[in-house]
Amino acid sequence: MVIEFDKISSHSPIWVFQSNKILDSLLVTKIEVDIINFLNNWTSHNLEIKSSYKILHGLFLIISVESNFSNPSGCSIDKLINFIKKINQLYDIDFLNRLNISYRDGNMVKLVDIPGFKKLILEGTIKSDTIIFNNMVNIKAELNENWEIKASKSWCKKYFYGKQN
Repeated sequence: MVIEFDKISSHSPIWVFQSNKILDSLLVTKIEVDIINFLNNWTSHNLEIKSSYKILHGLFLIISVESNFSNPSGCSIDKLINFIKKINQLYDIDFLNRLNISYRDGNMVKLVDIPGFKKLILEGTIKSDTIIFNNMVNIKAELNENWEIKASKSWCKKYFYGKQN
């Protein structure tokens, strides 16, 4: 059962899937139809799951489950991952590649692979205070508090070792 994202409690689990490319509005609309259909039929041990989603910046698919109502089982999480794999195939995108890094460049969100990220650091385009998206957040509250963070406070900090910013 799909509910409004804002109605999901702050301690509820989330999954952040980052696309390998920026999605145009037509593709976002198509994906949303598929997501709503999946979430409306998503169950855990034959019990409905209250869940929600957001697609942000044409890049991030965020799924959340209302933990005050139901908790997803391992099997239901497997169903979610299999659904994401189907979306990947259907639309020739990749929401499961964790080797890309997204960051803010002014008001724009950009996406780059790790070698490109390292190169942008060396060029001075990305600095330790550049905002990156921490897709390892686990609960909804972290989405507001720890999703957009300075590169120096993220797992990316290792790429700045020995580099003065």
